[in-house]
Amino acid sequence: MLNPYRFTLLALLWAGLAQAQISDGGLPPSLQSVHAPLFASKKPPARVLPPPALEKVREEDAAMPWRGRFAVPMTTEVSPEQQGEWTTLPNGDRIWQADVVAPDALGLVLLFDEFRLPPGAQFFAYTPDQSRVKGAYTTKSCLPSGKFTIGVLPGEHARLELYEPANVQGQSRIHLNRVDYAYDRAALAEGDPAASADYGESLPCNINVNCTQGANWQVEKRGVARILMVFNGNGLGQNAGSAWCTGSLVANTGGTGTPYFLTAHHCQILLSGPDFDQWVFDFDYESPTCSNPASEPAAKSVLGCENIAFRAETDFMLLKLNPIPTAYSLYFNGWDRNASPNVSQTVFVHHPFGDIKKITVDNQPATVFPQTLNWGAQFGISPANSHWKTIPDAGIFQPGSSGCPLFNPNKHIVGQLHGGSWNQMNPCLDNVAYFGRFDLSWSQGAAPNSRLKEWLDPGNTGANTQNGYQQPIPPTNSISGSVQTFWGAPMAGVQVAISGSVTDTITTDNSGLYNFPELPTGGTYVITPFRDGNDINGLSTFDLVLFSKHILGIDPLNSPWKIIAIDVNKSNSATTFDIVETRKLLLGLYAEFPNNSAWRFFKSDWTFNDPALPFQNMPPENQTFFNLQNNIPDANFFGVKVGDANNTADPGQ
Repeated sequence: MLNPYRFTLLALLWAGLAQAQISDGGLPPSLQSVHAPLFASKKPPARVLPPPALEKVREEDAAMPWRGRFAVPMTTEVSPEQQGEWTTLPNGDRIWQADVVAPDALGLVLLFDEFRLPPGAQFFAYTPDQSRVKGAYTTKSCLPSGKFTIGVLPGEHARLELYEPANVQGQSRIHLNRVDYAYDRAALAEGDPAASADYGESLPCNINVNCTQGANWQVEKRGVARILMVFNGNGLGQNAGSAWCTGSLVANTGGTGTPYFLTAHHCQILLSGPDFDQWVFDFDYESPTCSNPASEPAAKSVLGCENIAFRAETDFMLLKLNPIPTAYSLYFNGWDRNASPNVSQTVFVHHPFGDIKKITVDNQPATVFPQTLNWGAQFGISPANSHWKTIPDAGIFQPGSSGCPLFNPNKHIVGQLHGGSWNQMNPCLDNVAYFGRFDLSWSQGAAPNSRLKEWLDPGNTGANTQNGYQQPIPPTNSISGSVQTFWGAPMAGVQVAISGSVTDTITTDNSGLYNFPELPTGGTYVITPFRDGNDINGLSTFDLVLFSKHILGIDPLNSPWKIIAIDVNKSNSATTFDIVETRKLLLGLYAEFPNNSAWRFFKSDWTFNDPALPFQNMPPENQTFFNLQNNIPDANFFGVKVGDANNTADPGQ
């Protein structure tokens, strides 16, 4: 007789179809009414990927059912240099589009090994019917590693769109090197828990977090996120793919905003080669009411993390997320490391199948499970007395819930979900869930990378409990200044970029002023103004006369900034080659200077060793501030119009 109960790791539904990436929102430019006529009859070239050998894939899955694979990776090569089509807009901006098609896929996870956007550029990925749009991704969405993840777009067809303003054309670096193909596992076995593959596909006996059962957990839920995980495999194209888990931000005794995140160890070992740079954490991914929403809700997302500590015996993993925007207003959940905490009632908040946030309640006391737990295959055996056992009274759990926090009545975390068993004939009945014990994860590991103590009690206070707290607002400072021509005219509309600890771009006001407020104290920041286009602004044949007189020594230019201006080929010298380049621009042979921008900007308080020889000690074209501790009100810049030797350029153009 078949056993009606199934006992399994609850780790990891593979690549369900739901939003999982930080973005600014908005509509792709090609779909906006002002540009739509240009694209009405266009159909971007498509990169069609060969379908995976699904029969073989299913055979492998049947032999290793707990591997839980739901999407298989396919290598590809898609970039603006290789595929797609550019369209130039009337104002000189341009849009690149390319389609990626994987026939019969349930959904696509897009993985980039290079993703770099200059200020002002925007990137989107969407379904051709526009039912699901991801983006806009901007320069602040990019990681230092250059990697990026967009997931998951439903169906077999994804459209990529890159918008580049005229002044940053050619500066984007986009390379899609892998697409994870979501396939249907339903044929493997009736009731296969990994057969669902879309937002809203968790069982209806799950309870949305904003139902009555979640009324007292509205603060703590803000620390819980689903995780879209990416695995690169073993180097042979095997054991790779994308997956879901759940976890929570966790407080530390210092009360800081260090983004430590607690989840399950087994989330990283279902397959091989976890690529933590491409893991995505979605907070506030939930229905606003008790009912399921008509459309997929947005999420507050963080891309990338670092693996800090883990231990198999209690199945914990502590991650450190990349910086979380202060505007997210999340919550760092507290914990109890006592060996006998109050567990008279327990609650867990989770994302089954990567679905919107759910809540599960056990009104009976949790108990220490006195036996070993054999998880099978590579997942090993958990020691006796290492886990809490709960039997939920309201709500359930499913694959993708793994790693979610177990809360006691004091709203402290006492464990994280490892797995459990359920009635295979009716998964909504008779659930049993096992959670690795937080108190044993605290100090039983042999070193800091296998325990929690050093990370969550950095001051070694010895505290047994820690209350949760709101996402701290770090101390901040500002960097501000002015941009004007070297002859004193304010420059409005200049783009000023900040990079380093914060990435953003703003525009100078009518007085040429800019301001970056609320920069985290202690960070490193690089300020860089830029403006390009309209290279002929301020240029005439009279400038060529002044060039010649200066080069011949007949009438040298009276300002080091003018001498820098006539270096149109950016060779750090003023020669007859600059005259040739300028003449080509004036004659219309060039649309722009090939080796220079229209304007250059320099630190304004620079002192030249010899003003007649400015190239001997050139001023910097940006300003860097290390370990920012105070407001900087005077990060000022001079603008130099390339080719303009007599200051006739219009600073507003």
